[in-house]
Amino acid sequence: MKGQLSGEHSSGYDKLDTVAFSPFAVHTLVSGRHKEERAPVGSEESDENHQLGVAGLALILGQVGSYFQQRTYADDIDVLSFSLYHLFCRVDYLYRTVLPDLLSVSSAPIAEESRFEDLLRHQHIWTKLRTIKYTLNRLEPLCNLLGDATECMLDVLDMTGGETPAQKNPLSPPLSEENEQEWMHTLSQERQDGALTAVMESLAEWQENYNDLTLMVDHFSHLIIAVPELVQLDEAFTVVLDSAGAIFGDILPSFQALSTGDDDAVATLLFDLMHQADQLLAQYDAVLEPLHALIEQFALKSNR
Repeated sequence: MKGQLSGEHSSGYDKLDTVAFSPFAVHTLVSGRHKEERAPVGSEESDENHQLGVAGLALILGQVGSYFQQRTYADDIDVLSFSLYHLFCRVDYLYRTVLPDLLSVSSAPIAEESRFEDLLRHQHIWTKLRTIKYTLNRLEPLCNLLGDATECMLDVLDMTGGETPAQKNPLSPPLSEENEQEWMHTLSQERQDGALTAVMESLAEWQENYNDLTLMVDHFSHLIIAVPELVQLDEAFTVVLDSAGAIFGDILPSFQALSTGDDDAVATLLFDLMHQADQLLAQYDAVLEPLHALIEQFALKSNR
């Protein structure tokens, strides 16, 4: 899969601004903390792929925002872009960094370990589990924002038919302006392709990383009696990955193919976004209890 999605990025794309908007305006609303708890990335290549994916997403979100200009309220476009940008970053962190870090360390007792090494290992697992909890906690308000913005945009399209007063009796642009717009569209096509490739490569890396991981129910099998809901964690992380793939690999790229005034197609994509946001919220609710129980198991051991 990864080989099919790979591609070279143009030098112009490498110079993309990392964001086309200001995603940090309400950072504390979803962060819960003022500082990012980001573990060191495993390799320079992985870090570069993360940066390319974020930059590619920013360009795609800018295109989506441009499509909705004068078709819905600017505040809703900003909230949509903000929530999608940070949702991508949270999911990227979860599958690129924190889950691999957690599952790379044995959770079962190791006979040849000293007491000190055993405590360090348990402390590491406890810390990573709490980091997963914080990451999922941040997904909840982002999904609520995404669902709210999408619903508002659908309401506006329904009330106005996608037409704002500024679009009624539009003036035809001069011929020179039309030629300039066509030239700019052609010039940016290569960057658009590079942006989509970078995002798709991030999705492929998430999937590849997750496929290589041991299931939580197997990794913590010695705790299955104490935490019988472990299988719910595996199911939830699978659905989160699938929903993220649908949002960033299918729904958002589909906006690029829309023609102006195709309100039925726009409504379908917005409904799909709402559905995926609801799916993510459902998984957040499903993991809270087993994740908390798992954290408690290692919190007790680390404090002995």
